[in-house]
Amino acid sequence: MNMRDVLELIEQKRQEFIHLPFFKFLQDRSIDLKKRASGIPFWAHFVMSFKDLNAYVLREEPTTDPIQAMINQHTYEDASHWVWYVKDLDVLGIDHSLRFTDALRFLWSEETQKARQLSYDLLRLCASQTEPVLRLVIVEAIEATGTTALSEGLVQLSQELQELTHKRPLYFSDHHLRVETGHIQAGLENGDEEQFFDSIQLTDDQRAKAFELVETVFEYFIRFYNGLLAYSQKHSLDRPFPKGYRVPQDEVEFTQSAIASDLDSIYLESYLLAQQPTSHR
Repeated sequence: MNMRDVLELIEQKRQEFIHLPFFKFLQDRSIDLKKRASGIPFWAHFVMSFKDLNAYVLREEPTTDPIQAMINQHTYEDASHWVWYVKDLDVLGIDHSLRFTDALRFLWSEETQKARQLSYDLLRLCASQTEPVLRLVIVEAIEATGTTALSEGLVQLSQELQELTHKRPLYFSDHHLRVETGHIQAGLENGDEEQFFDSIQLTDDQRAKAFELVETVFEYFIRFYNGLLAYSQKHSLDRPFPKGYRVPQDEVEFTQSAIASDLDSIYLESYLLAQQPTSHR
């Protein structure tokens, strides 16, 4: 049997995922925009850890396995998206100064625990799977959660923020969605995905494990988004950190960034060129 059954399960879980309360929260324009966007700092640990997940866990070089080679190429693409997130913090005017100790307290606080847990759970899950085909299943499930989150609320949020700030976010935007197809790309031409996945044969044991991995990945992200909703409901984007974190008074207002240039490609392209080995350029 091939991967088709696994992809059908991913789509089934994605259709359930669409109905998460967090996405309804993002879509509800009756709720103040600053509250709906206040969870952006909550993402920090996961976004930066996702870079390391791709670079140090999913990527295995050199390899003679064609599926692992595709995963490797995919990791060079996904490991660069943190650049958009970091620049968005500046573009959206929430790059506040914190004492280093307060920044550490925030990243490892109880309020952001669900973000850390997602990071650690994914690292452990990927490290536990040595078969490339099962790692591919994990990547496919992660991609499905990402494209769904963007299309079901994050892109709308980004558009509203752009209207307010006159600056264009990238990580939470249609820019990000355009490069995320919901599937691993890694050199595949548009329309080749179906043939590629149909060519991958699974044993009965691999199929059973793949189903388990899909369920697990979605459980991890559901827990993350439930935690993000709880955080967002307690904060506002002009005061995105919990009480007790020392943000200078002149930085607490939600203001436009001084950055004037469009960041569509400058940072991403330079980062990719610096990171990819010669064979991938």
